[in-house]
Amino acid sequence: MKDRRYNALKSYIDSGEMKYFTELFDIVPRSVIVRDSGINYTRLTNKIRAPEKFTVKDVLLLSQLIGIDSRKLYELIAAGVDKKALARKH
Repeated sequence: MKDRRYNALKSYIDSGEMKYFTELFDIVPRSVIVRDSGINYTRLTNKIRAPEKFTVKDVLLLSQLIGIDSRKLYELIAAGVDKKALARKH
């Protein structure tokens, strides 16, 4: 059975209020996503720290799990990459 928090997450993303991919874990814990996606915990943690390492396969898998269009998830991941790049410049 799918965790109920995915519905809340989908609503949050669809509302446009979520700005960065990392906010996802404020609603659905990493452990739940790891369990449901099959992505290794350490690999997921590394990709969260370096979002540019997410693959198209990862984006498709996670967006399907959440029930959103993969482009929305990509935009959140890209925003995190941009934020990280700006932080390095300063």
